[in-house]
Amino acid sequence: MPQKKPSNFSPEQQLHSLDARLVLSLQRLSDMLKALQWEQARTLGLTPLQLQILLFIGYHPAELNKVAHIATELQLSRPTISDAVASLVSKGLLNMQPDKRDRRSFSMSPTEAGQELLSKAEEYAAPLTEVLEKRPGFEKNNLYQTLFAMIAGLMNKESGGLQRMCYTCAHYQGNKKRQHNCLFLNKALTSAELQIDCMYHSSLS
Repeated sequence: MPQKKPSNFSPEQQLHSLDARLVLSLQRLSDMLKALQWEQARTLGLTPLQLQILLFIGYHPAELNKVAHIATELQLSRPTISDAVASLVSKGLLNMQPDKRDRRSFSMSPTEAGQELLSKAEEYAAPLTEVLEKRPGFEKNNLYQTLFAMIAGLMNKESGGLQRMCYTCAHYQGNKKRQHNCLFLNKALTSAELQIDCMYHSSLS
């Protein structure tokens, strides 16, 4: 009988493996953030997906605020995003504007009511922000570098999402280890300054 592979979700494995404890810790953190997000969405009369879409559209430029792009960003189907967007429009929280270059495409922006709701929508992350504010700077720098490396390691063409990070940007020049330069900003970056969602991102393709 083949020996069963140790599971990171097994309390026994967690006694002996730091990797297992890290996997569980990240899973628990994700679950806690989701619970906070769901509760905030319920309070505002939104679904969690509608809250995510409103937050994305509220803080990104028009060229990214399209159904196809948001579907890729959130790794969901276009019909699912279209339904959520239609609901936000019917609630008076989003406007839709036709793309001047492509009449079949629309970009979205928050209405005045959507803007007012935006600040409330992001409050679900406040407890995590409060925890982070109490941690020393060196600890946060190390944590961010680790998380950035993990996200970059998990990314591939099939996974989608998070496409505006330094490693996928035409402006990035470096060895992805200790040397990082942004050609757009014309400056060297520390590992803790690498961006996951950069407003100056330019596709490599």
